[in-house]
Amino acid sequence: MYATAEYAEPVVGHAMPELTARLARMEAHSQQLEAAIEQIVSAVLEVKQAAEAPASQLLALQTKVKELEQSLALEKACRDFTHVSHMHPKSRSIVFAGTLYFGDNVKYAWLGLRERAKALGIDCWFLPYHAEQQAQVESLGGRCLPASYANWSPDHLHAALSAGVLITSDHLLNPNPYAAALLAGARHIQLWHGVSIKEIGLRNLPSGRSLGPHLARVLATTGRYARMVGTTTRGESEWRRWFSFERYAPIGYPRNDVLYREPTEADLTNADRSSYNIARAMLTKGRRVFLYAPTFRDADRGRWLMDAGLGQIAETVSRQGDVLIVNLHPVEQVLLPQLRAALPGVHFVAPGTDAYPLLGQASVLITDYSSIMFDFLHVKRPILLYRPDHATYTGKSRRLFDDKLATLPGPMAETPAALINLLRSPQLGQTGAHRRAREQLLNDWFDHQDGDACGRLLMQIEEELGTVQQTR
Repeated sequence: MYATAEYAEPVVGHAMPELTARLARMEAHSQQLEAAIEQIVSAVLEVKQAAEAPASQLLALQTKVKELEQSLALEKACRDFTHVSHMHPKSRSIVFAGTLYFGDNVKYAWLGLRERAKALGIDCWFLPYHAEQQAQVESLGGRCLPASYANWSPDHLHAALSAGVLITSDHLLNPNPYAAALLAGARHIQLWHGVSIKEIGLRNLPSGRSLGPHLARVLATTGRYARMVGTTTRGESEWRRWFSFERYAPIGYPRNDVLYREPTEADLTNADRSSYNIARAMLTKGRRVFLYAPTFRDADRGRWLMDAGLGQIAETVSRQGDVLIVNLHPVEQVLLPQLRAALPGVHFVAPGTDAYPLLGQASVLITDYSSIMFDFLHVKRPILLYRPDHATYTGKSRRLFDDKLATLPGPMAETPAALINLLRSPQLGQTGAHRRAREQLLNDWFDHQDGDACGRLLMQIEEELGTVQQTR
């Protein structure tokens, strides 16, 4: 990994004193990092035992020392950049942090606010997750902090350090290792990604076996936010179970705005045009579009899909003259090549694409535990719940926090055969009670049903920028 001339041909006798000295310096420097100290002590012991070790073992040890040095240097740099960000003067500027794909609340917040913010003298920047996302944003005229920090200019660094507000819709785990530190002084508005019936955030805790740096990093991103955006006043206590924040803002989700209008060309950026066009064509013919959008599994990832009967379900829908479109959660989309090979008759949405324009074209939603069922309430169409692995999911993946679904918004199926029977029934098993349940859920969990969440978000941003200007 670190193949340099210095380490190409190690000489045990000459390298040992220098290596020991470097380890000693590292130990002195890392007194505040207990985990690193344990690794360094272990390395020192290995050095003492390596006087007669083969050159290959010494090279491996040198590589380990180099990795530890870089890890410690990164840790120290991020601490210092966090300090710099907090003391750096702030401006009327926003940074939108992208997630794995260009979509969800951050996409629609950025699309909905960029022109309105500009009119108010607010600068908008986008922090992409990868180079493809950067190209997508720039194709729409947006300004990006480069996906690779090596390409940052002094102006980019200044934009990050002077950002007054940071907007996210997920854990801030950008591949740029310095991003979170450089933006630490901004007022953080968390949009998250949907009304949940699963335990998430601070309540999604694994066993002690999973304790380690990655878990610590994820949990550290669950707050403390300046504002947590939700959809209803009654949801505040629920969000406080999962995240830490100062103020709660029940203003609705920007991603739901597109469900109240015909998608624009900008809305369709990073949408799967093939799936979208298929859905539109079927609706034009008077046929139905069944959108199956399950959440991911922490356990049995992918395997459960092979047992879900997708081939039979797609065939049943096709025989009726309709179409089944399957949109997997981004976490499980890596399995699409194998699934497509095994299920050639199933139409899968392209990976890494935005499903929300497609959601508005669905006649029926089939889902399990996904928050997408709450978004679909806005289009006021039937919902089918399909949970073919319920015992395994609740036992190995996630605990449910589903009191809000005491009355189901649609009939439940737990086997492929049961779902197929529902699909064959004239009314899809829907009853007046299911329709009333959907109406009640929409009214209970969305204070606003008008397609203008972005307008309300802009008001929240203005308030936070005012707070920044008063305290900086």
